[in-house]
Amino acid sequence: MLTAVETSVAALQARPHAHWLLAFSGGKDSTSALKIILAAYRRSGLTSLNLTVVYCDTGVENPILDAYVKSMLAAIGAEFESEGERFATKILRAPVQDRFFVRSIGRGYPPPTNSLRWCTPGLRIRPVSRFIEEQDPKNTVVVLGLRRAESQQRDRSLAKTPEGHWQKQREGNRDYDLFLPILDLQVPEVWDSIFWLSGPRAIRPKVLQDLYRDASGECPVIKAPTAPPCASGRFGCWTCTVVRHDKSASKLIEAGYDQLRPYFEFRNWLSEIRNDPSMRWPQRRSGSAGMGPFTLDARKAILHRIDRLSRLRSLKSLTHPNAVRSRACGALMGTRD
Repeated sequence: MLTAVETSVAALQARPHAHWLLAFSGGKDSTSALKIILAAYRRSGLTSLNLTVVYCDTGVENPILDAYVKSMLAAIGAEFESEGERFATKILRAPVQDRFFVRSIGRGYPPPTNSLRWCTPGLRIRPVSRFIEEQDPKNTVVVLGLRRAESQQRDRSLAKTPEGHWQKQREGNRDYDLFLPILDLQVPEVWDSIFWLSGPRAIRPKVLQDLYRDASGECPVIKAPTAPPCASGRFGCWTCTVVRHDKSASKLIEAGYDQLRPYFEFRNWLSEIRNDPSMRWPQRRSGSAGMGPFTLDARKAILHRIDRLSRLRSLKSLTHPNAVRSRACGALMGTRD
């Protein structure tokens, strides 16, 4: 953790006049990256830092984490303002034509797969790229909470660009700089940075840890050395069909967040109809034979279910029945007991 802070100090000192853009998802890795960057700034000797913390609202984020992040960003922004820092928070959204259900219902896109993950560029990458273009692209550094040991797929991606903590992100004919402060941290070090580094005070490590614990199952009193780290689950979009099973949503429901059940059931249904030939045109968009876009009947069925789900959605109801968890959710939502 201290090495990550020292590496970040050197990075800030190397680019003191850059616009630092930190991609904040609200998960443990982006939270760790934010805390490390702020700790590095305090140690860097710099008198100011142009930092923007951005959150990409895809419209289909896990509702529990989405509520947490938006409440957290508001509190962090107020804290920055009260301290007179040149820091800002920003929520980015894709234009309407790129949003998940516009593409799925309006255009018949089947849910994403590992071979065709069409959602990520439109919902996450391009909104950030557009924001950078509106600022100063050549003088922007994007901070990402990526780690080598996060997954085998992530390791393969990082291996293609072995530059270390500094990387290049290419979008079309442009590119911009990436800085990865937690690249070499393991999960326990990530949690250490969240709990032990100071600021922003708005971040409540225990609330975040409880969310992860609920999403991955309670940790045993005695854990085998070879077992995966506790509270190491991953959150994603509630519509995500790239993974075979949405384990975090399943565990959250088991932990008492029963209001997530309709989302979980919708996601499973969407995954099933994706492979149903009767729900797909028999011809691809390219004109070749094979399962193409959703049929009109399939798209009507999706719209009907989404309409029904939207009537049930109420972020204030996303609480845990247990009194202890209810208080945690109250803090999570930014409310008082």
